[in-house]
Amino acid sequence: MQNFDIYFRGELLPEADPQVARAGLAKMFRLDEAGVERLFSGKPKRIKRGADVDKASRYRAAFREVGALIEVVPEGGAAPAPLAPAKVAQPLQDVADLPEERPNALEAAFELLPPRTGSLEDCAPQVEARPIGDTSWMALDEPGVDLVEPEPQPQVEYDTSGLSMSSPQAFTLEDCVDPHPPAQLPDISHLSLAEPERAPARP
Repeated sequence: MQNFDIYFRGELLPEADPQVARAGLAKMFRLDEAGVERLFSGKPKRIKRGADVDKASRYRAAFREVGALIEVVPEGGAAPAPLAPAKVAQPLQDVADLPEERPNALEAAFELLPPRTGSLEDCAPQVEARPIGDTSWMALDEPGVDLVEPEPQPQVEYDTSGLSMSSPQAFTLEDCVDPHPPAQLPDISHLSLAEPERAPARP
């Protein structure tokens, strides 16, 4: 996934209020008056390096919310040209003086733009179309036709002349059991049983 560098040159939307834009960016980046003047010098200032498409879209939405425009270029690409002095927003006398009609301009800075006010196509890199090769010689076969002919397999012959089959019920599986010799009993001829002792009779 390609990333992008984001630049700001001090350019505003045609209908944007320069004071609102300057105050909004001052609060967004926590800049003092000198910092805002450097941001609106007309020279491209890189404000974000290596942003993905989603983050670049959020930056574009945040800047548009306060009436400013950013430049999005592929990461590592050349910076945009400086802005003509006539297009740079005029200085703001008081960066904290945000007009009352837009007191919450920064609260929704990272919300989605209204329909048809921006497009991710602006962030997409330029892709040159490649010519398609000649496909006029191609054709489709009927359904069920094998695309690859199977290779013939060599036939293997087995010699079964030494094999035979017994008649039904000619033997059982017991004939296959290996008989074990009976176990040898030890010599117990010297053993005898003792008579049990009787208890003495009671008087």
